[in-house]
Amino acid sequence: MLTSSVYSLPKLLSGQYMLTAVLRETVDTVVYAATQKDLRREVVVETLRPERMADPYKVQFFLESARAQTGMGGKFVATVLELLYAEDTWHIARERIQGPPLDELLAAGERGSAATFCELMLILIRTCIRYDIEGVASTPFFLQNAHFMGLGFRLDNLAQAGTRDPRSSCRDIQNAARELLPMIDEATPRAKDIRVIFNNILSTSNWTILTPLDAYAEFVRLQLMINRA
Repeated sequence: MLTSSVYSLPKLLSGQYMLTAVLRETVDTVVYAATQKDLRREVVVETLRPERMADPYKVQFFLESARAQTGMGGKFVATVLELLYAEDTWHIARERIQGPPLDELLAAGERGSAATFCELMLILIRTCIRYDIEGVASTPFFLQNAHFMGLGFRLDNLAQAGTRDPRSSCRDIQNAARELLPMIDEATPRAKDIRVIFNNILSTSNWTILTPLDAYAEFVRLQLMINRA
């Protein structure tokens, strides 16, 4: 059974990060909401469970994932702040994206326009293509990994250690299409068009036909139509 936390909270880590709550956990890690004291900014800290330090493979995977994430952060993807060793284990400190995740908005009954979701898909596909070019493995994308910032989106950093599966980008594009379909506001311009694109993505069984570049071109065309309206 998973414990709720490696530490009793609140916990000051390395004299710098005040851990305040558990955001999620796996058998190997715990992710905390935290505040970086000196800069007074909200961050997340992912901690390798101390008992996993005895497993060289788990340690190597954690460290290599941190390095992969460091290389993939940027304008649309959460950045890694530092990798630190404290309390007999390793930790990754990352920026905490302030916008609500889309799965929470969906659960609250929120809907979005074709223009909004077209922008998200373009960001996601560009990010996927970058993962492909760099050969960086990534965990699957779901709505919980996209945060609405009011004027745009930012994505969680999903990079991880390992060899990239060539099907990863198509998997993520399909996941996004499936989860965004019920969020479309049918009263907004071009709602029917983006629904058609999403359905085409989901009905495509041969991914050699619909590549990430193909999908990107579809959303660029839709964005042009929206901007001309």
